[in-house]
Amino acid sequence: MRLGPTVLALALAAWSAGGRPAWAVAGCDAFSAALRTNASDLGVEFSRAIVVSRTRSNANVFDVNTKVDVDATLSCRGDTFLRFEARISEPANARTTTNFERFQTAALKAALGWDAGKSRGVLKGMTADAREYLVASRQRGDVYIAGKTEEHEAGGVSLGLMATDSDRTFVIVGPAAQ
Repeated sequence: MRLGPTVLALALAAWSAGGRPAWAVAGCDAFSAALRTNASDLGVEFSRAIVVSRTRSNANVFDVNTKVDVDATLSCRGDTFLRFEARISEPANARTTTNFERFQTAALKAALGWDAGKSRGVLKGMTADAREYLVASRQRGDVYIAGKTEEHEAGGVSLGLMATDSDRTFVIVGPAAQ
């Protein structure tokens, strides 16, 4: 009895039966709607940003404001998700840090469809790494003191977390912006 083709067929069936793949980035309209829903208690609002630049860009940039101390920027090209960047000022109190973590989790769910458990796990690891790298940067006496970490997901999606003494920034970069 040959199990190879049967196992392959079952694996392909299981893979295709699942919802959208974890790496499929939502379009900008879907991301915006999902972020508003997922973080509704944070009072998420989008407004068109004014961008002054010497280079020509066909990207649409939106400021994302909340009723808490978390702000963000969303960049799109049409409905194609390019980049999402969320920020808080440091040092941050416990409430702001909690709101930032909830906002990041909502953004990962909106962009990648991840559940809260997976998002929190990835974010916890990234936050610990960024803090560790920030401490090391201080100890080395770097000119620019910062801690930065990245995660690269399937499909060309990248996640980044940067920590400095003045702010903390979380970034999701879609494959179209790579």
